[in-house]
Formats: sequence, C-alpha cells, structure tokens
Amino acid sequence: MQARIWVTGFEPFGQHLENPSKILVEQLLETTQNHHLEEISPYGLESESIELTYFGKILTVDENGSRRSLEHLENIDAVVHVGLNENAEKIRFEMCAINELNFRIPDNSGREITEGFVDEAGLPLLHSTAHRPSITNWFSGNNAVEISEDCGQFVCNETYYRTLNAIERRGLQARGRALPAIFVHIPPFEFVPEKEQLQILGELCAQIVQKPIVNVVGGVIINSNHQILACKRASDQVMPGNWEFPGGKVDAGETQLEALIRELDEELGIKIETATAIDTTEHDYGAMIVHITFYSCSFENQELNPSVHSECRWVSATEAKSLNWLPADIGFVEHITKVGFENL
Repeated sequence: MQARIWVTGFEPFGQHLENPSKILVEQLLETTQNHHLEEISPYGLESESIELTYFGKILTVDENGSRRSLEHLENIDAVVHVGLNENAEKIRFEMCAINELNFRIPDNSGREITEGFVDEAGLPLLHSTAHRPSITNWFSGNNAVEISEDCGQFVCNETYYRTLNAIERRGLQARGRALPAIFVHIPPFEFVPEKEQLQILGELCAQIVQKPIVNVVGGVIINSNHQILACKRASDQVMPGNWEFPGGKVDAGETQLEALIRELDEELGIKIETATAIDTTEHDYGAMIVHITFYSCSFENQELNPSVHSECRWVSATEAKSLNWLPADIGFVEHITKVGFENL
C-alpha cells in the first residue's frame, strides 16, 4: 500500500530560537518511509506494509502561514499538522479545533487577537477527520502519547480549524471518506527524544491513512417455523430504520463466539445454545471496512427482550427479501433466501 501525506511544521516563535516541529517535519519532507504494522485488536489493518511519501511546508506563525497550510489538500491521503506545545511533556493528538482566537502573545507578524474567530461564519467546533477509536486503540500502550481536546487558541488551532473547515466545505475525500486530518502537538525534545517523536509521527501517518477494519459477528437465529430473526435499527443508531442481524463488534481480547454470546445477551436477553459459523463478508462503508462473520444460532424456551432495536421480527425468506437491510448484510440475505432458511 502506498500513501501521500501532507505534513506541516512551524518556524520558531516567541522566545524560541528553534522549533522542534520544524526539525521533525524537515526530516520527513520529500522522503519516503516504509512501515510494517501489526494489528492491534479490535481493529484490523488494510495492509501491514505501507510506503509513505511526505509533502508539505514549514509555516510562518501567523495568519498567512495558517492559510498556506491549505495549498495542497488535493490528491493526498492524509494531513498531519505538527506544532510545539512548550508546556507539554507528551505528544498530544488533538481531536478537535475551535473557532476561537485568543492570543496570549503576538504571532510572528505582530498580530494580537482577543475574543476573535478563525471564520466568523464557521461552526464553533470541528472534530478531527481521522478515526479516533483506532488511533486511541493503536497508541493506548504508549506512555509518550496522550489524546487531547484542547488545541489552544493560537496559530496552531487556527491552522487546524482552517484545514478541517476546508475539508468540510469543499467535501475533500481520500479513498471514499473525508480526508483524514489531525494536529499533533509535540513537547520539547527533553521530554520525548527527537528520534522517538519521529517514529511516533511515522506510525501515526501509517495508521490514519488506512481504513480501520472492524470485526463484527452476526447471529442468524432460526425458529422452528424456518423463520429468521430480523432487527430494526433504532432512531438513535447509525443508519436508523435499516434491518440487520443481532450482533456487534468483537471487543479486544474476545473470541468471535464470546462476542456473539455477549451481544445476543445484551441486545435480546437470550443465551444461545449452539452457534456455527456459516459465512463471512466484508463491506466498505467509506470511513471503515466491516468484516462480518455470520453464525447460525439456536435457543429454546426463552423470551426475547430487545433492548437496542426498535423492532425485532420473525420473517420468512419472502418477507426477508422485502426488508431494507444494512448494506453489509444484503449479499448474505440474498444468498440465504436462495438456499432456504431450512438449510442453514
């Protein structure tokens, strides 16, 4: 797998004669890195080997610099902005930017702003377009990294907000999803050494360009009348009104069977007696890839107590064909209606 990264750092500012973000980014620019990654449950990887090519700029610490960060947002796979947080002791992955400017010191152009806006017509807050759960999962064991929701109100936040705003307004995408963008605040090298920071930045880039693969189990529950149980997603769920099989994501440390038992207990209040894997499929939802393993399940003399779905219904093969299934389930439903529920 190959990917192109737009990466930026900043020139020195304030009392700093050097800016560590400039030092790190200059080492990345116009280079190619090869990374070999290993999956960290519960998320899978599209590719364990990835080649990254970096393009970017060292930005001035002012409004012009924040705007120049937008120059090359086309035909790339991710955006990573890097800036110094002189008070930090860890690398901070910033998960949002706010539409506020409130400088405690002038920027490098002498601009001083209090209670200002990045964009007067913009939203108050914008979230990173990188996949937060997989980032958190990937770096959960790294003591040099922390997740942050406070990018400040200086030029770092201004740059980040302009990028996220441009992605939102221009509908910028990479491989069928919103262009992944994140801001990384780095500490002085005395807290996290330069070599370690460079390695972490490379790992982050290799991780965010990939669509996370979510492993899911689905329970195909069949009654004595050869009907299957279909469940309708509630109004507070993603894709409300679509029908699906009961089940859900395999959590870290779980086997598929353990996840299936847990999910059916949580969603329906039942204990399954037998479960046999009968099919697998993958579906690309744009932001992520869902890998589903379907299990034929049986249970006896238990009342269904749905807690998640708006409706659960026993349906025949003919009725199943008429339901509006989740995209990931459609192909499997077409298959089992052809072979017959009694043959599962």
